[in-house]
Amino acid sequence: MDLDVTFRCGALFAFAVLASACGSSGSGSSDGGGPCEYDSTFDAIQAQIFDAKGCTNAACHGKADDPAGGLDLREGFALENLIRVDGQAGPFRLVFPGDQERSLLYLKLAAKEGRTDLTEWGVSGDPMPFGDMDPLSQDELDAVRAWIRSGAPGTTLVKGTEGLLGCSGPVDFDPNKMEPLDPPAADEGLQFYSGAYVLPAESEDEVCYATYYDFSAQIPAAAQLDCPEAWGQGRKCFSFGRNELAQDGQSHHSIISIYGAPSDPNGGEWGPWGCLGGASHGTACDPTDAAACGTRSQCSTPVVTAAACSGYPHAPADFSSLASLSGTSSSRVQLTGAQESVFVDEPVEGVYSVLPVDGFIAWNSHAFNLTTKDTTIEQWVNLDFIRDVDRRWEREQIFDVSRVFAMGTIPPFESREVCMTFTLPRYARLMTLSSHMHWHGKVFRIWAPPNQPCSGGSVSSVDTSCTAPEGAPMYENRLYDDPLYLYFEGDALPTFDGAEDAERTFKACALFDNGGDDISTLKLNSTSGYSQVCDSAGAVAGFATCGCTPDELACVGASHQGAACGGDDSVCGGGVCDACPLQGGMTTNDEMFIPLGSYFVQPPL
Repeated sequence: MDLDVTFRCGALFAFAVLASACGSSGSGSSDGGGPCEYDSTFDAIQAQIFDAKGCTNAACHGKADDPAGGLDLREGFALENLIRVDGQAGPFRLVFPGDQERSLLYLKLAAKEGRTDLTEWGVSGDPMPFGDMDPLSQDELDAVRAWIRSGAPGTTLVKGTEGLLGCSGPVDFDPNKMEPLDPPAADEGLQFYSGAYVLPAESEDEVCYATYYDFSAQIPAAAQLDCPEAWGQGRKCFSFGRNELAQDGQSHHSIISIYGAPSDPNGGEWGPWGCLGGASHGTACDPTDAAACGTRSQCSTPVVTAAACSGYPHAPADFSSLASLSGTSSSRVQLTGAQESVFVDEPVEGVYSVLPVDGFIAWNSHAFNLTTKDTTIEQWVNLDFIRDVDRRWEREQIFDVSRVFAMGTIPPFESREVCMTFTLPRYARLMTLSSHMHWHGKVFRIWAPPNQPCSGGSVSSVDTSCTAPEGAPMYENRLYDDPLYLYFEGDALPTFDGAEDAERTFKACALFDNGGDDISTLKLNSTSGYSQVCDSAGAVAGFATCGCTPDELACVGASHQGAACGGDDSVCGGGVCDACPLQGGMTTNDEMFIPLGSYFVQPPL
């Protein structure tokens, strides 16, 4: 298939900014020295880019009255004039916190030496810095990118920007925090807020909890419609199109879903309810009172470590069913999700999604805190209403977890490629395509139809008969923490009208490496407990392996590398007994294999 698509990258990128002053891109050199010259990453951007590159001279963005493009970048004014402010030169905001490719500032800076093409983004005017001024170095551009993707904070030091900061000693970085997302106008949409759960310093966790909402009095009648019968006879729903998710930059993934079954929040199946975040954190609350917990807080059920909300104990039993994630249950339906600090879904005109006007949200958040400071994780979701006159086709989700752990068990110093297929219904129109894997994942590829469906394997076993086809894939991603998103629009929408399954079947393959091709990907027992999941429970519902047992360990280094060692370093001839098999699981040191995307079905008239 010859597809005209738009490439956008998402998720949290591991920035390797070369630290010219620090000497490295970690926490600075350890040779003594002094602190960073700047109090925040934005202070450094102001001084070393806006001021030093001439952006704040009087002929450019350096005066209060009629600055170029209406943008004043002088110190004390720049931050307020950039964050979520609509630009004059294109369809984006000047700085869109969390996404550099929706930020005119970044696109203009990157265009100076042809690193991006402004015309492809629909952006007018000249690259920056203007005229004969030198372009940004790659380090400076990467620092701007890191700052934006970390939420564009104004007062904190963003990890990955050491070279720009001019550090000459160790740097105590701050956790990334996102400014709250402004809600839509009341008659145009609504906002869900997660509350703020605590993520301690130097920890990783995947949590689940629930909140209750009731927007029945706010949603216009033209945006309401009858719910599917599975959600309750005579129950009202509403339709929406565009949705935007913003979350703090520590997140590895967020899966936000709706519990669709009718239920009483105070009926005994839920809770106990307590305020999550804010001044009232931890106090009891009534979930039906939207103002019960005050500012930057939400009434929620207890926050519990739980992969994909599996086994969550403070809600009805079908709330935690894994079947909901694979689309075989109507009790939980995915609302949105992201592998990055922001995600904006703008479906094709006429495509809509449906939710009950009142109900429960399941917040499933997997996040890291690689700093030495405790932090919180917050999320905001904005939904824009679609009225009845604009509703044509319902949006469908690709979130196929049927082979999520199909890599099985990969011994140390080996790699393995696993494949699966998924089939869209007849008359499907593909809108988006992406993928999810963890840091052992080297490449994720998806081939367009035709493909014969694979029938072997299971959730946690390899289908050896399902192998990668020849020819170029339509999708290829090599960054687990910055996965490619393909967006299809207009005449480029791939259509699948064939009667045979093979004509609508995609094949997805992922290569997982446990030190076979790249020794740095070797799973080590000594570093597999870096998570709240492992520290508190050892393993959770089979989703976290958290290292390995002595009889699984193998030698690392020296002449006996790869030999079984039973936990005894002396067996390893100068090496260490530390290598583990790689398996599927919930932590980033385990693996997952999930194709993602969205489509709608347009039958012939």
